[in-house]
Amino acid sequence: MLIRKTVLIYFSLLVFLFSANAQNEALSKIDIPDLKEYLTFIASDELQGRELGTEVDGLEITANYLADYAKENGLKPAVENYFQTVPILHTTLSTDDFIEVNNKKGKSVYQSKELVKINQTPVVYKLDEEPVTFIGFGENIESLGIKDKLVIVAQGSAESFSGEEAFEWQNRVERAKINAIMEKEPKALLIITNPKDKENKTFKQFQGWMSRQGYSVKADDDVTEQPAVLLSTPNVADALLGKKGQYLKYLEDVAAGSKASTEVSETLSLKTGKEPELLEGKNVIAYVEGSDPVLKNEYIVFMAHYDHLGIGKDGDVYNGADDNGSGTVAIMEVAEAFASLNEKPKRSIVFLWVTCEEKGHFGSSYYCDHPVFPLDKTVASINLDMVGRVYDGSRDDVWKDSPKKVKDFDGLYTLSNDVWPELAEINAAHCAELGLVPDTSLPKERFLRASDHYHFHKNGVPILNYATGYHADYHKVGDEVERINFKKIKRVADLCFLVGLDLANKEDVEF
Repeated sequence: MLIRKTVLIYFSLLVFLFSANAQNEALSKIDIPDLKEYLTFIASDELQGRELGTEVDGLEITANYLADYAKENGLKPAVENYFQTVPILHTTLSTDDFIEVNNKKGKSVYQSKELVKINQTPVVYKLDEEPVTFIGFGENIESLGIKDKLVIVAQGSAESFSGEEAFEWQNRVERAKINAIMEKEPKALLIITNPKDKENKTFKQFQGWMSRQGYSVKADDDVTEQPAVLLSTPNVADALLGKKGQYLKYLEDVAAGSKASTEVSETLSLKTGKEPELLEGKNVIAYVEGSDPVLKNEYIVFMAHYDHLGIGKDGDVYNGADDNGSGTVAIMEVAEAFASLNEKPKRSIVFLWVTCEEKGHFGSSYYCDHPVFPLDKTVASINLDMVGRVYDGSRDDVWKDSPKKVKDFDGLYTLSNDVWPELAEINAAHCAELGLVPDTSLPKERFLRASDHYHFHKNGVPILNYATGYHADYHKVGDEVERINFKKIKRVADLCFLVGLDLANKEDVEF
């Protein structure tokens, strides 16, 4: 009996030593010279800041670079050629927008370019001699029959209109009003600014905002029939109501209790918007298949965005070495470490390099709307966004009251959600193993939305986000390779490997 126990202990010790040796060999694949080589290329001027639409398509070059790396290291493609295409719509300023009032005989009595579309449906929107219905300030609309009608509503409320304070756009109030009206399914909604705003400050403000070029993910469904939400000035309303100053009088009557709903004999014609350009972003997705016949159908996702800000108006290149070249190359080395294991972990490990985070988290949003691996089988999503800086006592302090100042060599921001509390405990244990000090103090209501992990979070997936903090070169041309601490990136990548290996081999995961 004693001999049998001794054999069992010896065998268990051999298994442990073999496992520890395999783990150490895998960790040795996370190599500082390789990290520096990869980041020097990704954050080079030649790639022009890895943004959509630059003369040299650095974003595409980087995607190909990542796919080639995955292939060379034996990672399996999760999609054809490792690429998940993300359709991006690029909209630019339209120069031929107009709004026109026609009298009951169809004759034009007023024309203007004072029109902006404030819901960014990326389509050209037209109406031709459409009858209109005024509904005052949009209050008490429950009984109004406005389905399929062009509705005109006043900015603000009866209460604010009657007040003496200078009028400003109250976004929360206006959005609630817009949502309530749109539930009634109008053909379009035209908001008219306050006639007391004599200099049209609100309209000019929106005109400035909406004249910028914009990007959005192309929707799967047809958005061409969605009602437009438009903004114009009291001049349009006066023309529809018959004479200058009539709109102010109408609102004064409504504020005093008169009936709000009014139809007029004049009609509106208008056009706004410009056909968008369809661009293609690419998520790069590779994986190491798990070894367990059941658990291999569950997934640990490592994620980093590889895009940045492109070229400034002055021609300077925003290379984004830390944001987020650092996370991109860290995931590359983590992938190599997992691929090198002779005995693969039980669960599958996914490596997701996402596009267009800087445009609005488009790559991660698209992935979560079109998941390659089921989200309900995703045990954790671990997102790296800026993991390459160490506080040097001077320029790495962004602003005095920053909630996310750059950490010292041992510090690391580790943000998790509350879906699976044990994930934070597993992370803390491996941080202690590596001598890292996790800072979990970031306010979740803000920072759960601050990067690509948000879309996994909102879909109920446990998340971890690693970051070393904001620095003085954040979104500046100074975010260069020379200021990166590669030893720190390696420590973060080592942490990723250990946490990922633990999660991939854990027998019971319940959340």
